[in-house]
Amino acid sequence: MDNDVAITLEHVSKKYCKNIKDSMVYGMTDIGRNLVGLKSCSDQLRKNEFWAVNDVSFEVNRGETLGIIGPNGSGKTTILKMLNGIFWPDKGKITVAGKVGALIAVGAGFHPQLSGRENIYINGAILGMNKKEIDKKFDAIVDFADIGDFLDAPVKHYSSGMYVRLGFAIAAYSDSDILLIDEILSVGDIAFQAKCTKKMKELDKKGVTKIFISHNLNSVQLLCDKTIYIKNGVVKYAGNTVDVINDFKKDSLLNKAGNANDVRYGTKEIEITKVEIFDQDNVNKSVFKRGQPFRVKVIFNAKEQIKKPEFSISIFTSDGVELSNATTRDHSIQINEVNGIGEIVYSIKSLPFNIGKYWVTIGCWDETGLIAYDHLDKMYEIIIENGMIDGCIGERFGLVHIPAQWDVTKILSRPNESRI
Repeated sequence: MDNDVAITLEHVSKKYCKNIKDSMVYGMTDIGRNLVGLKSCSDQLRKNEFWAVNDVSFEVNRGETLGIIGPNGSGKTTILKMLNGIFWPDKGKITVAGKVGALIAVGAGFHPQLSGRENIYINGAILGMNKKEIDKKFDAIVDFADIGDFLDAPVKHYSSGMYVRLGFAIAAYSDSDILLIDEILSVGDIAFQAKCTKKMKELDKKGVTKIFISHNLNSVQLLCDKTIYIKNGVVKYAGNTVDVINDFKKDSLLNKAGNANDVRYGTKEIEITKVEIFDQDNVNKSVFKRGQPFRVKVIFNAKEQIKKPEFSISIFTSDGVELSNATTRDHSIQINEVNGIGEIVYSIKSLPFNIGKYWVTIGCWDETGLIAYDHLDKMYEIIIENGMIDGCIGERFGLVHIPAQWDVTKILSRPNESRI
């Protein structure tokens, strides 16, 4: 193992059994085989068994922070538990170089009948600290945990947030070479999450290696040098955090069941006969990058002469929030009359929407805007992938990019200079 590598997983697999009775039988059988010198059946599946982690390999260098993302039940926590030595893999090899501290479950390692003070010493000992070390760090741990008057109360009376604060504080001050952190941080309030983020940045400077599991992708992007996306126990993507998160979002959106209303109504005096969504190269598509040109062509048939019709294009989030409702009238486009077959094209020079799934609604109305000739409600799905707006803007938060400018020319370059 390279001296610069803190953690190595080589073709690691771990299986579980769906049935408790079968699990007990298999366990006793494997113990019996081992007692007589035979190999247990760890490399193959038996009835009701499944691979929770299947042939996973990766390395984490010293001082790096690795993010692990994926849907619930994908095997993320199983990997952390194997790294922490709670159980062994059925196949493959795990190599960990350094002292490990872990925060995997709320209250893990805490004795419910003992006080927070006593549990600091117990949990600290589990993490490899002696009493002298804990005494030295005790005040810092208590200050970070911020559990107030509950320090000497039994931890069984603690809220989940208090469990988390105390558990993280002990782990953060354990001087571990490697820190394993599960989604548990999401239990804390916003102020505590900010404190944890700051502490993790401090641990970066000390060269602590961290593995961080979270469904909060913004936190993963902020804290992690590289990330793996695991699904059904298998690594689907691994590499640069931003790229892996984008692949994960795209995969999640493409596999998510649609919610199209398929609602269409109207008098049909003007009927929308075809809708095409395409890019700047006239390629029909449903997946676009943020910042990419976007065009909608609407072909219609006016069955008689209609004066002053109004066309509309609306874009909704997957949750039904209307982000945009553009009409020809609101854009000062006046259509005097239509008769027969015609088409209109709606163009967005640079898609301003952040990564996600969206629905497009197409409508055609009378001159009052109250009577629908034809209205196709959320019948067209588009997916927006990560991309740069104007080649330089890649906003991570919110739903829509608002064109704006920053003026940073008056930032002080000398700390003692007075503002005017």
